[in-house]
Amino acid sequence: MKNPLNRRLLREFKQDLGKYISLFLFLCLTISFVSGFLVADNSMKIAYDESFDKYQIENGHFALAAEMPSQVKEKLEKEDVKINELFYKDFSVRKDDTLRIYRSRKTVDKTCLMYGDMPQNDSEIVIDRLYAENNDISVGDTIKADGKKFKISGLVAFSDYSALFKNNTDMMFDANRFSTAIVSDEAYDSLSDTNEVYCYVWLNNDTSLNDQQQADKADDIMDILKETGLLTDFVKRSDNQAIVFTGNDMGSDKSMMMMLLYVIVVILAFVFGITIKSTIEKEASVVGTLRASGYTRSEMVRHYLILPVMITLIAAIIGNVLGYSCMKEIVVSMYYASYSLPTYTTIWNTDAFVSTTVIPCLIIFIVDFVILHTALSLPPLQFLRHELQRKKKKRVTKLKRGKFITRFRIRIILQNIPAYLTLFIGIMLASVLLIFGMVMSPLIDHFKVEVKDSLISEYQYILKAPVETKNKDAEKYCVNSLNIPDGESITIYGISENSKYLSDIDLPENQNEVIVTDGYMEKYNLQTGDTIKLVKKYEDKEYQFKIVGHYYYAAALAVFMPTSNFNDTFEMENDYFSGYFSDDEITDIDDLYIASVIRSNDLTVLTDQLEDSMGSMFPLISVFSAVLYVLLMYILAKLVIEKNTASISMIKILGYSNREAGRLYNSSTAIVVLFSILINIPISYLVMRVLYYIFIKELNGWVNFYVAPWIYPAMFLIGVVCYFAVHFILMKKVHKIPMTNALKNIE
Repeated sequence: MKNPLNRRLLREFKQDLGKYISLFLFLCLTISFVSGFLVADNSMKIAYDESFDKYQIENGHFALAAEMPSQVKEKLEKEDVKINELFYKDFSVRKDDTLRIYRSRKTVDKTCLMYGDMPQNDSEIVIDRLYAENNDISVGDTIKADGKKFKISGLVAFSDYSALFKNNTDMMFDANRFSTAIVSDEAYDSLSDTNEVYCYVWLNNDTSLNDQQQADKADDIMDILKETGLLTDFVKRSDNQAIVFTGNDMGSDKSMMMMLLYVIVVILAFVFGITIKSTIEKEASVVGTLRASGYTRSEMVRHYLILPVMITLIAAIIGNVLGYSCMKEIVVSMYYASYSLPTYTTIWNTDAFVSTTVIPCLIIFIVDFVILHTALSLPPLQFLRHELQRKKKKRVTKLKRGKFITRFRIRIILQNIPAYLTLFIGIMLASVLLIFGMVMSPLIDHFKVEVKDSLISEYQYILKAPVETKNKDAEKYCVNSLNIPDGESITIYGISENSKYLSDIDLPENQNEVIVTDGYMEKYNLQTGDTIKLVKKYEDKEYQFKIVGHYYYAAALAVFMPTSNFNDTFEMENDYFSGYFSDDEITDIDDLYIASVIRSNDLTVLTDQLEDSMGSMFPLISVFSAVLYVLLMYILAKLVIEKNTASISMIKILGYSNREAGRLYNSSTAIVVLFSILINIPISYLVMRVLYYIFIKELNGWVNFYVAPWIYPAMFLIGVVCYFAVHFILMKKVHKIPMTNALKNIE
């Protein structure tokens, strides 16, 4: 015989149709996005991992000051590796963008053709797909390099440039102003050799080596190259940001997404539980009658668990369907907007199904089971008498003298503490999401302003060799690069003692004393008086400096010292210099002697890329958090109204109008909402600050955390607007409560 209680399910669903639909839609939306993210992330990660074998990605590369002597190559290949040439030439294109041109690749670091065809003649070129999209370049367009026009015949993804780092020491990859390209061998030979880099890559013949064995082999290769005196650059695959940055990022967001999903599911589980508990309190007589008729507590718990678990299960199934279709494509497009990835195939992800379907259902079941098991533990007689408190209160909480309306509202709040506590936690989560969505764009804009405000000069010229200029505005300086042990690169500046560009720096006299940038001190938690240790890459040299001051320079992590100390420290001639600071462009130095020119837009690469790859996501997060605001406010405020239906009916009998009754109860919720918003604004700021520092510490360089002043009132205003939207809906519900309700439950 079928359980007659099941016949009540449809009626219970219809009675709370608005709440259940709201919970269903929110669960479905959240699960669909997380499912789509997990499926896309897993599929892209598998395609990325398979690309190492599919495209024969290097185990490392190095650059030499001249072509490699044959005897050196023979010595290297005795280490059981295969050495391949991968020379390239850098050219300036399209308003100071850099185009790195290679020959056609056939054996190592192969490319994936995304659109069009590979070059068929000397006038054709293929470029990176992401750079082309960011700059509105299409197949068939032309691009000019080294004074020659090339027709773009195709767009490709370079297996060794999934993240477009121009230099391995850059703070962030730059897919807006840097691209790789391939031309035919004849076209490559016709280009100027001025900027050619003699780059070589190696592949291990033994593909079964573990990470430590590969690292040891790389060290052996570097030791051989050091003996030549030609080594200018050396990068293991594990250290190559252009290769590994993408893979590291793909896995890093998974835990955050899962945490977000489970926090939301737990909050919604409590909402389900409070909703059902409210229904039990409203139907206390029915529950007592059923218990007295022989229904056990377990049977009643199972009955009330069916709706939340079924709604969660249906939402999870539909969410997964949406995740594998439209949401997956949204996440994939976000990856393709950030990284230069090859084509991929969607792969069924069992973990995604378990994480977004099985676990949410278990969370809902466990949380609601505990709530229901506790709520239904009272004896039947107490349900029949509507005595739903476990222990009778010896005395009611006394309220100080004051207006009746004020004391009445406080009493409403005290009677609904569980619902309001859940509302507070929900608003906290929504506030964290909201501040994350709102803070990043102004933070990026503020950093750009900081970079321009702290700019040393409009141009920083770095020379290959000291060359004099007649430009009166130019000022000589020295520059070198050291590394934090097993860490990122730090720029070392040698500054003239009477520098007009850095006149506000009080340079130390002692050789081992330095001034460091504020960002360096903040990122590594340094103080004045601390000693820092830096090492020379590829050499067994270590330097120690004492910090005697700090300087505001937002563009980089840097150390400043007098030129004389710089030359003594690095054993240079007294008149040695590395480049020029200048506010005017220097035109009398041949490009042959210029290694690079740093302008203001070169110093904002990190924020430019963050804005380009994630800029469209920030508004979506803000909208998502606003929806969470509205949903929680509506459901929990509606519970308060429903729980006090009889009281609202009674005060209507006593002469209160619909508007007055609604304001009386809704204003209590308004007080809690406003209090929650005000308290959670500083809490969300602290949480966001911690999360931001964890995120930014993993990147090279530093961007100071900044919250625009307008964000705090905007967060408060958004919360208030969301509540008022709910308020008008609830006022209609209050209007529909008839005065006869107060007479139906009189005992």
